[in-house]
Order: sequence, then structure tokens, then C-alpha cells
Amino acid sequence: MAAVTASTKQDSKNGVVFTPCRHCRCCITFTLLILLSAASIFVFWPTDPDVRIEQLSLRHVKVHPIPPMSAVMLVSVAVEVQNRDIYWMELSDVDIGVRYRGIKLGHVETEEWHVRGWGWSHVFGDIECSKLPSSDVIHLVEDMTKGKLTFHALVEVSGQLGFLIFRLPYIFKAIRSCDVLVNTKNHSIIHQHCLHKDSYEAKKLRIK
Repeated sequence: MAAVTASTKQDSKNGVVFTPCRHCRCCITFTLLILLSAASIFVFWPTDPDVRIEQLSLRHVKVHPIPPMSAVMLVSVAVEVQNRDIYWMELSDVDIGVRYRGIKLGHVETEEWHVRGWGWSHVFGDIECSKLPSSDVIHLVEDMTKGKLTFHALVEVSGQLGFLIFRLPYIFKAIRSCDVLVNTKNHSIIHQHCLHKDSYEAKKLRIK
């Protein structure tokens, strides 16, 4: 027993070097390759842009009380399009349609916008409408008295991705349907609730 104890102490004094087996090294290398591949897919996999309404406000309204009642409305809208990819983005069409109580107020449309990788761009526009029915003019006056208006907006963004000087064969179309509650006094957005829509659903909601 004394000899065994002496030998153990000697090993402890000199130190013992453990070399990982070949199987362990292969497992570590394989795990690192999997993690690297997953990170590459996450960075380079193309995605649709993120669309958000930044402004939707009633800038001006003029009510004509003489029967039949009518109103002229001027609505300002601003949408932020954010590119979440490393690729640049060429927006071929951005269409923003607005409704009030189911009535089509109009839409803003623009073309040929360029957004750099991981960048963003803003689309601004004004909509003027004078086709509000008399019954809805009364609701409009009531909502303005309360200081709150609810608009419905349908935003459609389509385009193509590219990298360096090359265009990628990836054409996207992002569609958002949003209910927006607006403060008529300071023109701010109180709340907005947006849903992703496909082309078929957008066709039924489209405002032209």
C-alpha cells in the first residue's frame, strides 16, 4: 500500500496531461460547423421587409353643413419600410390605401425606391377625399369631437433583392392590413394593430 501511495504522489507532482480522443475532437468540429452553418443561413436567408405605419393623421377637414352634408378631408400618411437583410432592396411598388368607416378615401402609390442592406426608407403622401356620405360626415364630426379617429390602411410593398451588382431571383410582396387609432388633436398614433395578409386576402381588401 505504501508503494502505491508513493506512486500516486509522484504522478500528482509531475502532473498528468489528458489528450482528448479523436472522437471528441470530431464532435466539437461538427458542432462548430453546424453552428456556423446556422448563423450563415440566418444572415443570408432572404426575408420580406418589415412594414410599419409611422403617421396617419387627419390634417384638414372642412364640413359643408348645407344639405346634403359633405366634407373635404386631407389625410397624411407615412410608412417605414425596413430592410432586415444584408442584401440591397429595390422597391418596384409601394401602395398605401386608406379607409374610414369602410369608405375608400384613396391611396398613395410610389415606384422605384432603393433601400440599402439593413437600412430603411420612408414613403410619404397625402390623400384628399370629398366623397364621404352624409351619414358618415355626422360620424366624422362626432369622432373629431371625441378627439379620436379609427382608420383602416392596407399597405402593399413589392420589389426585388440584390447583392453587390447582381439582382437575385427573389421577388417579394409584403402586405399589411392595419387598424390605426389616431389622436385628432396632436395627430399622433394612439394604437395600431397590423396583420400579415396574402395576395388573395389583399385582393378583397384592396383600395383603388
